[in-house]
Amino acid sequence: MGEGLYIRQFMWAYQPHFRISVKVRVEMALEAIGFAGNPDVVLVGFKAAGEHEFDVCIEPEDGPYSPDELAQVRRRAAELYASHPDHNMIHSVAHVHEQRHQELRDRMRAKALEEAFEAMPREQGRKSFASGSVRVGDYEVHTVISVDEAALNKVPQIKTEERDRFHVYQSLVHAVIREVLGRSARVLYIPGAGSGSLPESGDEIVRSATESMVRSMLYCAGFWFGSENHLLMSGLSALPYEGRPGAGRLVIAQQDDPAIEVFLRLKHPVKMRNVPAVRKLLEASGSQSDLLSDGDSVYGLGVVTPDYDADSETVFSVSFTARGVWEFSHAGKALLIVRDGIPHLPTPMLDEDYLADLVSRLFSESDQDALREAAQAAGSHRHGAMLIISGDAAGEAERLSPQSWSIEPTRLTSQLLTQLTDMDGAVLVDPQGRCHAIGVILDGTAHGRGDPARGSRFNNAVRYLDSERPPAIVIVYSSDGVINILPQLHPRIEKQIVMDAVERYLAVASAESLNIKECNEAWDTVKSFRFYLSGAQCEALNRARVRVDEWEKQSRNLRIIKSDLESDPEMNDSYWL
Repeated sequence: MGEGLYIRQFMWAYQPHFRISVKVRVEMALEAIGFAGNPDVVLVGFKAAGEHEFDVCIEPEDGPYSPDELAQVRRRAAELYASHPDHNMIHSVAHVHEQRHQELRDRMRAKALEEAFEAMPREQGRKSFASGSVRVGDYEVHTVISVDEAALNKVPQIKTEERDRFHVYQSLVHAVIREVLGRSARVLYIPGAGSGSLPESGDEIVRSATESMVRSMLYCAGFWFGSENHLLMSGLSALPYEGRPGAGRLVIAQQDDPAIEVFLRLKHPVKMRNVPAVRKLLEASGSQSDLLSDGDSVYGLGVVTPDYDADSETVFSVSFTARGVWEFSHAGKALLIVRDGIPHLPTPMLDEDYLADLVSRLFSESDQDALREAAQAAGSHRHGAMLIISGDAAGEAERLSPQSWSIEPTRLTSQLLTQLTDMDGAVLVDPQGRCHAIGVILDGTAHGRGDPARGSRFNNAVRYLDSERPPAIVIVYSSDGVINILPQLHPRIEKQIVMDAVERYLAVASAESLNIKECNEAWDTVKSFRFYLSGAQCEALNRARVRVDEWEKQSRNLRIIKSDLESDPEMNDSYWL
């Protein structure tokens, strides 16, 4: 450490480096599965030996938390341990007994930590996950990852958290976070933890998390040995049968589950490990029956009865929709999709709220119900589709007619509109939902705002909207299930909220005695509003930040360099409520 650069709440020398490394890894893993929940990472150490100023240490020490806010965690952990049904369990081997109870105490302290963070006023709307502790020097260190609770609640998930004392991962996000926590705890056993980044890649973390999620959910279905089932599903989806890609549905439930009606029972069940045989049997599944498995073996054909109690969470299904693609579901809700061995969250459904907001912003008169129905109908495509809502549909139908078919303006039924999406090209409607053209091929000039990783539908829509055209909305339905509503505009907000955020940062940054916690919080707030900032506001904020940067440069050993804020040329008064 250089002169004047030190850690007051000291646990070990690389604690800030380790925390940042964990944060980068969890951000990468969650981004890989398609989850945007603004993850954050905090380290909390409880003194286990030695003479130190702090009984509880927090990293970062200049963040929004103080040791005093966690002073009651030990007491709460003791209460949780005393009330846990396993606290009276006796193990006949003395060292095993001690080990099991120490693990239980540690889990209860992790749970108490989660409660303490979620009870903090500034953490309202956040969900916290704490790892077990690892002894580092004189402290027992927990890693805490928090994410936006509203975003987490939108993720497809089940309710069961534990089944027969086995932990159940409720969603892929839960599994990824717990995987990162487990791996970060193991890294802490290595001397100098934090001197390098976590060794695992984000893809490796996601694959391992997928295995944990599927295995734990199969606990709910009464199967306890499902560690390789996700690999078996990938094998089934990739294996063709007589040249045909895999298609069908596999229901996983115990043979005596009351929700299962067996139409055809095999005398000799087929092991799931026998992939070619299971793949052949999958051909027998269809609209009238599914292939049935207890997790270990396929035992017949049948269906899930209509009176299945979804709250019991004992029946799961795997749908094979294309070569290399499978979907893990419960009660008709997809929990996980794997494409060519790459797991991610199911593609969200059409964002009807954003569509309604966009329609109201671009068109003074419209039929919201008709447009919603048209968008839903187009979403029932078989191989991708595109719906264009144009402020001058008649004019655009005429202009684009050499490469489309203009029709007499008419309101299409949902069934007919869905049928028309089987044709190449887009369906063009006006703000009242009347169709003006079908088989539309969009034009436009490339402006460098497309995405080479996306298909022609998406990039054609981007080019079209970037050209000088009447106001329009384009809904792109990709064949892989992704739905994009273009243009993607920032939400409308109240102007006063932005002004208050700017004034708060200017105040805390110019205070006689800097409070770095308040400065960082205030900067994060204005940065979240960067799109809405005027040029004058950006200049004032950047000037004020110079003083804070100088203080951090003199006082901190590790800091994040903040870039200047710049006004966005696309910002205008239409973004104010």
